[in-house]
Amino acid sequence: MKIVKVILILALLSSPLLGVSQVHETFSSSSLTRWTPVSGTWKVLNGRLTQTDTRETMAMITIPVNQDGVMLYEFDLKYVRGGEDDYAGFGIHICTNSPTNKRSWGNGRSTLGWITWDPKQYGSPGAFIQVYKSTGITSMGLDTRIFPGSDPLRYGGILPVRKDYLKYEYLNYTVPVKFQINTRTGRGRFYDPFNPDRYYYSFDLGAPIRPGGYLTLRMNSISLSIDNVRVTQLD
Repeated sequence: MKIVKVILILALLSSPLLGVSQVHETFSSSSLTRWTPVSGTWKVLNGRLTQTDTRETMAMITIPVNQDGVMLYEFDLKYVRGGEDDYAGFGIHICTNSPTNKRSWGNGRSTLGWITWDPKQYGSPGAFIQVYKSTGITSMGLDTRIFPGSDPLRYGGILPVRKDYLKYEYLNYTVPVKFQINTRTGRGRFYDPFNPDRYYYSFDLGAPIRPGGYLTLRMNSISLSIDNVRVTQLD
């Protein structure tokens, strides 16, 4: 018996560190036990977390999760409705401290990764990745450090989404989202939705991100469903 225990310990020590999942949500229950809806209409429908109000421009929902070090964020998205007026957005606040408990522009101290669909404002291809720095409920502005050099479209702090990811038939798909960030350095990477094991874009926020205890999802004028939310601390 003692020999078996020694073998098991050695096997564990020699195994690669795969990371510790801080959150793993599959929404098998209709109740949102750990999630706190802040604004918008959030429901579990057909086993997916769904925000149903397309008129809400600041829909938000928050879950507690410690984030420090190398963090991996994974979930999948599916379009439900909205955006017919060519205006919509989806984002995720990471490393949030003192999250808001009411409808607001900002969300405590946090970093917001945001995808906006607004071809009237930005032109082709219409969808852009933006990064915001929030310091309170009314204080949030674009963080332009993620984009080296001059801005490609003169607006500051935006990165065009590749056109081949924006075909209308993809609205019927469930799209995997995966990105990694090191809070100690501010460096990270986005993974390819068509091949989640391969990253296609590296970025650098230029400075560390303070650790945080919450994560917030938010939507603007669109209804999306979300599933398989996983937050993993890799280091």
